[in-house]
Amino acid sequence: MSQPPAILTQYLMDVLLEERHPAYLEVDEAGCLLRCGGALGHHGIDSLQVGAPVEDQLPFLLGLLPCPDPRMVLSSVQTEQDRCVDVHILQDAQSGSSWVILLDARSEHQQKQAMQQKGNELSLRSQKQSRVLNSHLGKSVAQLLMEDSLPIRSSGERRQATIMFSDLRDFTPFSERSPPEEVFATLNQYIPAMLNPIQAHSGIVDKIAGDAVMAVFGVLGTLASAPQLAVDTAIEILRNVDRLNAQRASQGQDYLEAGIGIATGPVAVGLIGTRERRGFSAIGHHVNFASRLQGQARPGEILVDEETHRLLTNDGQRFAERTLTLKGLAAPVRVFSLFPHTRIR
Repeated sequence: MSQPPAILTQYLMDVLLEERHPAYLEVDEAGCLLRCGGALGHHGIDSLQVGAPVEDQLPFLLGLLPCPDPRMVLSSVQTEQDRCVDVHILQDAQSGSSWVILLDARSEHQQKQAMQQKGNELSLRSQKQSRVLNSHLGKSVAQLLMEDSLPIRSSGERRQATIMFSDLRDFTPFSERSPPEEVFATLNQYIPAMLNPIQAHSGIVDKIAGDAVMAVFGVLGTLASAPQLAVDTAIEILRNVDRLNAQRASQGQDYLEAGIGIATGPVAVGLIGTRERRGFSAIGHHVNFASRLQGQARPGEILVDEETHRLLTNDGQRFAERTLTLKGLAAPVRVFSLFPHTRIR
C-alpha cells in the first residue's frame, strides 16, 4: 500500500492527538514499567512509577502482559480512573518488551450507550421481554455477587478458564428488515435457548449483546472439566436452536442458526462496576480467540481451539481438524470442528 500524502498524514495525526488523546507505556518482560508518555493526565494516570509492576498500578491490564501475540486490541475498556479507553498492545520482538497504547474511547462508548438505551426503550414495550431477561440472566451468579461470595477477587485475578461465544447467523439482516417488535420477540425465543444450557453446565454469562452470548466456564466450583462443560453446553444450545427452528418453520417464520467458538487458557477475571451495580467480566487473549472462532464458525458448527480439544474427556474423535487464518494472528491456527446436528437427527 502506497504512503498517503503528507497533508493527509498530518491531518490524521492532528485528529488522533485532538480526539483520542494517545498515551503510551513500555513494559518489560517482568511486567515492570520502563517508561511512559503522551496524554497520561487525560487518562488520570500521570502518577505512574517507573520500575514498579504495571499491573499493580493499572489493574485493568491484569492478565494481558506479556502480550502473547504481536498485536492485541481491546475496545472500550473501563479503567479504575473511571475512563473508557481502547487498549492496543504491541510486542517488541527485538527487546521483548510490550508497548501499551491508550486511546480515549468515551465518544464511541457514549454512542454505544445511546444505542443500548434505544434498544432498552424498545424492549420495555414488551413485559414478556423483561420477564424473559430477568429469569435467564443467571440468578445464582447474581446472588453470589450480592453476597460477595463469588469465588474470585473483586480486584481481579488470573484463572485458567474456557470461553464460549454463541451468535445467531444472519441476525443483523433479519433485524434490519423486521419491525422492532418482531426482532425482540425473536430474541425472546432464541436467547433462553442459549442461556439455559450455560447455567445448567455451571457457566457464567459474561455478557449478552443483541443475539450474541459470551460465557465463562471453570470459575464456579465443579468436578467436571471446563472444556467439556463448554462443549456440552454448545451441543445443547444447537439442539435447542434446532428444535426452535422446527417450530418457527411450521409457522412460516425465519430460520436462524447459531455458530459457536470455544477457547481455553489463562484469562483475567474480576468484577467491574460499583458495589450497587457490578458484574463479572473476563478479558484476555483467549476471550478474543473464542470470539474470532465464533466469527468463523459456519451455521450449526462448533469451533474449538487445540487446548480445548486436548482437554476434552470423551469422544474427541467426533471433531474434524481445520486450519484457519484469524484476524490479529500472524500464522494460521489449527482448530477442531463439530457439526452435532448430523448426530442428533
